[in-house]
Amino acid sequence: MVLNHRAYFAILATYLMFFPAILLEAFEMKPEDLRGEQTKAPVNVLQNRYFEKTMRPELGLVFGSVRDEAYLKILLHGFRGALFFNEWAGVEVQHLTTSISDSDDRKALNQKVVIPYDPPDPNGDNSPRRLDPEVNAVQKITDITGVFAPMYGKLNLLDLYILYFDLYLAGGISKISTDQGDLNAINIGIGERFYFSKSWSVRVDFRERIYTEKRGGKDTRKQLISLDFGLSYFIPW
Repeated sequence: MVLNHRAYFAILATYLMFFPAILLEAFEMKPEDLRGEQTKAPVNVLQNRYFEKTMRPELGLVFGSVRDEAYLKILLHGFRGALFFNEWAGVEVQHLTTSISDSDDRKALNQKVVIPYDPPDPNGDNSPRRLDPEVNAVQKITDITGVFAPMYGKLNLLDLYILYFDLYLAGGISKISTDQGDLNAINIGIGERFYFSKSWSVRVDFRERIYTEKRGGKDTRKQLISLDFGLSYFIPW
């Protein structure tokens, strides 16, 4: 059946008559009328922490190395203890001892022989000398540090293992025993901890200690940067 222009006009007029009422009714509808009532309560917490450290004393071992010494190889080893007051904030104390050896650069300099004065100084020591750079070796480090761990999460490793971790920031004070005596320092750092049971974890720390030492008879700011690895056990209660 073919509709003429009058029939089209009648259909359009009927549509325009009822469409505003339908549209107005839709605007007045509540959201739940459109999508239906919720069948589940809102989710506030997706999952509780697998690993809890609140008020559980931590005991651990530390191994690492100093990364910014040109003329010395400095290895670190020691122990740490910590206590978290909640899941995000705690205090830790660690004591590190060093093992020191000459770097390749220092060995190469020591092979070079120079004459201090040319021409010779009639009133001085003109014997040949080996080049040896000025160093201030670190023997021990004691840190008292506040730790703030705001991020906690987990990784799925090929659907085979769930790895839990947290990221943390650290800052505090240090006492550093050096060839020039005991020096006070501030320390700052960042790290990540991985949990493989409810009591054991491993961690990686990047730590910087800032203090003042003597170089050429003048006060010089020193930045001692270390990369540390640790194994920790949290005592269960």
